[in-house]
Amino acid sequence: MTPLQVRDGELADSEARLRRLLDRYESLILAIAQIIWTQNPEGQMVGEQASWAAYTGQPPAEYQHQGWLAAVHPDDRGENLRLWEHAIAAREPFEFEHRLRRHDGAYRYFSVRAVPVFADDGAIREWVGVHTDITRRKLADEELRRSERSFRDLAESMPQIVWGASADGCFDYYNRRWYEFTGRPGGASGDDSWADAVHPDDRAQCLALWHSAIAAGEAYEVEYRLRGRDGEYAWHLRRALPVRDEAGAITRWFGTCTDIDARKRAEDQLRVSALRLSQSNRELQDFASVASHDLQEPLRKIQSFADSLKEEHAAALDDEGRDYLDRIQATAQRMRTLINDLLTFSRVSSQAQPLRPVDLNRVAREVLSDLEARLRESGGRVDVAELPTVTSDPTQMRQLLQNLIGNALKFHRAGEAPAVRVSAEVRDGTVLLSVADRGIGFDEKYLDRVFKIFQRLHGRGEYEGTGIGLAICRKIVERHGGTLTARSRPGEGATFVASLPLAQPQGEPDGA
Repeated sequence: MTPLQVRDGELADSEARLRRLLDRYESLILAIAQIIWTQNPEGQMVGEQASWAAYTGQPPAEYQHQGWLAAVHPDDRGENLRLWEHAIAAREPFEFEHRLRRHDGAYRYFSVRAVPVFADDGAIREWVGVHTDITRRKLADEELRRSERSFRDLAESMPQIVWGASADGCFDYYNRRWYEFTGRPGGASGDDSWADAVHPDDRAQCLALWHSAIAAGEAYEVEYRLRGRDGEYAWHLRRALPVRDEAGAITRWFGTCTDIDARKRAEDQLRVSALRLSQSNRELQDFASVASHDLQEPLRKIQSFADSLKEEHAAALDDEGRDYLDRIQATAQRMRTLINDLLTFSRVSSQAQPLRPVDLNRVAREVLSDLEARLRESGGRVDVAELPTVTSDPTQMRQLLQNLIGNALKFHRAGEAPAVRVSAEVRDGTVLLSVADRGIGFDEKYLDRVFKIFQRLHGRGEYEGTGIGLAICRKIVERHGGTLTARSRPGEGATFVASLPLAQPQGEPDGA
């Protein structure tokens, strides 16, 4: 075979490989759920746009140049074009949400993102964009807003003061009756916005009963005098009931403050006051029932209906239908996980145990036992050095190590078994508890972000989780009077260091 024949054969092989790669790319574009498109440096759609044409039904002659705008909802076109032209002039990524007409004429909501692709000389070679269908999210957001409006309309129509608090008892809502009675500025909320309005002689009992109800998870009731906008005190009956999820955990508190001043001051008004109180009870029960249903029932129904559909009708669904069903179940499970993680986060302070000496070696052994299946599946290894005994909450120390070690195992480099080392050093009465890995690491400019609730450096598609684990860790450490930080570089692993007091000579730290 001559050198020319060899070169011709190599060229043919290269062309064949290139053709296969192009075919694979085109197949990928057609397979994914999003719409992918390109435009020239001037922001004009040119050439064949198979993904766009398949969704909108526009032929090439119609979508060329700026013809694609015809598929955008008329109410969204002006703003879309303005922002698109700005992005082109600024040479920066474009982000927008608009309604796009499907080939059957129906409009659906899409999130749009486009980025410029630069040539070696810095000029824009083309723009690459993607449309992601967010209709389900938009409809869910609208339904949530309708539910919130219904709740507020109900609360605003009631003659009583209506209030709401988070699971740990922090007040975050009052209806307009509260502001009318107290004269407080509209929107003021939180514990400080109500406690100082209580008569000084009633304040201690009122707060004690409220804190006791939170700790026990029981109904709350107290009679006390509340100062009005004119400076005069009037007797009120304050009542509240907890709203629980299916697991029995408290998610919120809803309550009322009912004016009982007439009953307290005049015996002849007892019958009228009792009638008002009875009416208040019925309204409070109805209110708690509606609130509980609105907050908890939808998720339970989604899971129940999805399970029934899968068990009884899966065979009747095509592949796309079964895929949608799997996504519904996965999303419902993520919501349940998120609720559980949020409850864990809120309970770090509200349901904490008394501090006592805790052997961290024993805690580490229990955590590794819990992680045994994950270690076996990933082929990972966790080395634990000798650890000290720390005055702490044993349950929270287990949560701390479970989350830190679990994180280290999760964020390992592809194709490499995770390796984690747990160690500790005692310095001047402080324990520096370290969990180090050789995983993917992160840029330290995002250090504060990794400890914030719901903050993620990676998409859910890359690594599972709710973005709450490290926030729980930091809250646990701070509850013990310590600090949590990390050292890391991308691709070189990370080391999380919890600084904890070795002992707590004065009991629990402030804010425990």
